[in-house]
Amino acid sequence: MITRRTMYMMLSIGVLLSPIFCLNAQITMEPQYDMYTDPDHTGAHPAAELWVANYDPAGNHQRIMIMFDLSSYMGGTVDSAFLNLDRFFGCPSGDPTHTKIYAITEPWNESWPENVHISHDTLEWASYTFSSNGWHRINITSLVNAWLSGTVTNYGLVIQALPDNKFSKFYSREASPSVRPYLELFGYSSVGEENNAREISCIIKAVPNPFYSTCQINVPEGSTVEIFRTDGRKIYSVKSSRSLLIWEPPESIGSGVYFIHAIHDEQTAIMKILYFKK
Repeated sequence: MITRRTMYMMLSIGVLLSPIFCLNAQITMEPQYDMYTDPDHTGAHPAAELWVANYDPAGNHQRIMIMFDLSSYMGGTVDSAFLNLDRFFGCPSGDPTHTKIYAITEPWNESWPENVHISHDTLEWASYTFSSNGWHRINITSLVNAWLSGTVTNYGLVIQALPDNKFSKFYSREASPSVRPYLELFGYSSVGEENNAREISCIIKAVPNPFYSTCQINVPEGSTVEIFRTDGRKIYSVKSSRSLLIWEPPESIGSGVYFIHAIHDEQTAIMKILYFKK
């Protein structure tokens, strides 16, 4: 099992080797594979549907499996990532479906046996409650960044309902294009992307990295400096009148990966930093 501290330590290698990033636009993709497993019922599943439930009285224990092909983006990072699912059916009683998302730990494709649940890790990467029909947007930024860094092998994710939770049903990638699941990536960054296009005048340096209490940030004078969490939420912003800034995370900030954005002369540079809270 990968603990959060182990994950941060492994990500710190990427922090040290790949400090400077350049920003790309939004990326949207549909699943490479998706399906659901149901150990209680035999027979072919509807290919255009994804079911999740965990309700003993009705013998419903369905789980959803989804995988996206991220091979073209490995080694990069994203500011935020969202899984989008269109729910078309919920339990007639109106009860919501409370779920958790885990990383799958073994290879699979859509020939996987429909009545066998797949193996997954025990780290809860996201939780979400489906309480109505229509589109739902689930933040899976931390998991996507773990896949991109290679910290976690990308075998996709599994959506599992909590005990005593009834049906939610969604459209799969085999459904009509307007209702298929999709993944959104915002602020994808790769190392040195713009080096061949133009001279980069906006350079960030941050020391120490990783750090435990304060981080010294060097940027060009006049830069706008912002710091973001992996889920895309901005936690710090300042217009710098000098080249050296000292960032001391407030008590409310926990250990983890953060992203410094520096904007100067119509250019944006991004640096990944790692904070270990004492």
